[in-house]
This record gives sequence, structure tokens and C-alpha cells, in this order.
Amino acid sequence: MTCTVDRIDDVRPARNNPFAVLGVLVAVLGVVGVIALAGRAAAPVKGVALPSPNAVPDLVSAPPVESPPRTPAAEPAADPGANPLLGEGVALAGVTCDLPVLGGSAERLRAFYSAALSCLDAAWRPVLTETGARFTEAGLEIRSDASSRCGAMPGEDEATAFYCGAEGIIYMPRERLVEYLGLYRPAHLAVLAHEYGHHVQKLSGTLDATAERMAGLDPGSPGELELTRRAELQANCFAGLFLAAVAGRGEISWEEARSGVDDFANSIDSDTHGTLENQVRWAETGFLADGPAACNTWTAPAADVA
Repeated sequence: MTCTVDRIDDVRPARNNPFAVLGVLVAVLGVVGVIALAGRAAAPVKGVALPSPNAVPDLVSAPPVESPPRTPAAEPAADPGANPLLGEGVALAGVTCDLPVLGGSAERLRAFYSAALSCLDAAWRPVLTETGARFTEAGLEIRSDASSRCGAMPGEDEATAFYCGAEGIIYMPRERLVEYLGLYRPAHLAVLAHEYGHHVQKLSGTLDATAERMAGLDPGSPGELELTRRAELQANCFAGLFLAAVAGRGEISWEEARSGVDDFANSIDSDTHGTLENQVRWAETGFLADGPAACNTWTAPAADVA
């Protein structure tokens, strides 16, 4: 499928307030990268939407439209900063990404996200398999009333999109995303690429390694929050890498890909995702990088992941 995007700004709703990107790692269940948008008709974002650490494993809604096979993640490295994915010489190849028209209906939004996920798979599959990970596609759920193994869907004022590592499924609730992002393609691509970044972390063993480091830390403690920020900022960087891989190819122009990176600036300081400056910096780092090695937030100075 192909489409031509003219005057992208015409379909983007006005946002009087920035959107905040919030997330939390759950040691037992994996990562839930929660994105909450504080925009028009939205209450101010306060804190983090936390799935219950004791969520029942088989608390699952009806199967999502696209559900991946359950495949174990790579054996976690003791140090997430030493993951083979972050080795020198590892690089994403350019991907020609053809996308259908982005629409607000369930059918059109699912088709757009599914096509974009195929592009994300094409970009990340080679480097993941090359570095020893067992690749599986991410699942997709766009219903706003879905439950996951990471807990029930957070309230609309708490979360707009998230990734459940226990299932390998990206949750992109249609009504919420269309309300806050309109039909602005760069923003939808940025959100999806960030959530897929958590899928990359899951497959590579990074999430499990992070969970091991979190074991014994008090919820909300400085140590846990720093680990969460390192994971979330790496997902920003991975999103930037993908946007660079598709920039100027197929239906995604360089300008549109750059706009997706710029959309990370529509945020606020967060104790789970870092300062606005760092959120933008890591997305831009990925966009300008040669490969995932530049996204090693685990060895970055504390100030760079504050």
C-alpha cells in the first residue's frame, strides 16, 4: 500500500499542553512503556500508571488482532550495557516503508499500525538475529478496553499506549491516540517506534537483565527510577534509529521522519523518562547514529539519564 502525505500539519490537532511520556519497569512481568498524553481535553499528568506487580498471568482479554507466538527472550547479559546488540559494527539497514492512508477508524488505524510494524520488523529483525536473539514479531492491540498480563488497561488520564513484555504486545488504544494525536503521522510513528523499542529490549534480553538489577530495590526508589529512565531513554534512541532507517525511502520522507524525532520534544520532565532535554537528546542520538551502540544508556553518565 502507498499513500502521499501533503501538508501534514493540516491533520494535526492543536495541543495547548505538551505530552508526557511515562513508563515503569515491572520486575516480574517485563516492561510496560506507558505513554500518557497531557493535551487538550486531558487532565494534567501526575505520576505513573503502575500495573500491579501481582497481576494474574492469565488475566488476558480476547486474543488481539495480531498476537505473536510466545518466544523466550535471549539469555540476559549480566550487564544490560554489555548486550551484543550494542556492539560496534551492528547497524540497521535502510528500509523502504510503504504505508496505507492513516485514518481514525479501527480498520484504517489497524492497517496503518500493522504496516508500520512490518517496517519495524524489517529494520530490527536482521540485527537481532545477528546478535543472537530469537526474533518474534510484536503483537498489536488497538481496543481501548483491553486487559493484558501486565494488568488492566490504565485509565485514559493515565496512559495512552504501552508495551506488555509478558505478552510481547504493543497496546495502541485507538480512541485515545486519535483524540490526542489526530491523524499526524509523525507522532503516531514516534509512539509506535518507542513502544517497539521495548520489544527490541525484550527480545535482546535487556529487559530481563534490567529486572534482575531491579530485584530488591524499593518501588519508586532513586535506584529503580534511574534504571527505568535508562530503559525508557534507550527506547527513545531506538525509535530514532528506526526513523533514520526509513527516512527518505518509500512513503516516509526525510522531513517526516525528522518530524517524528522532533515530536519527542512535545513532552515534559519525568522521573521515569528523564528530563525533556534528555528525552529529546536520546531520540536525536538514535536518528543521527550509525547503529544501536550509540543507544547504550546503561553506560551513560547519570546526568545524561536524569
